[in-house]
Amino acid sequence: MSSNVYQGRDSPWYRPGHLVVLVYLAACLLGGSIMNYLLLKRENSKRLRGDRDHWTQGMEEKEIADRGDMRPDFIYTL
Repeated sequence: MSSNVYQGRDSPWYRPGHLVVLVYLAACLLGGSIMNYLLLKRENSKRLRGDRDHWTQGMEEKEIADRGDMRPDFIYTL
C-alpha cells in the first residue's frame, strides 16, 4: 500500500500520502469510538434487563463484589 500512496513524484513532502494516512486514522478513530459506544450501550441494556444475572448464581456477596466490572449490576459510563 505504501508504494501506491507515497509516490516518488510527491517528494519531498509526500502530501497526498500523508493525507491518505490521516484520513485512515481519523476514520478508524471515529469508527472505533462509535462502535465502542454502541456495544457498551447494548451491554448496559442487557445488564439493566437482568440478562447477566446468571453470571453470579450461587456466589456469595464477597465473590460478586470481587468480580469488578463483571458484576451484573455494574453499568458502564458512556
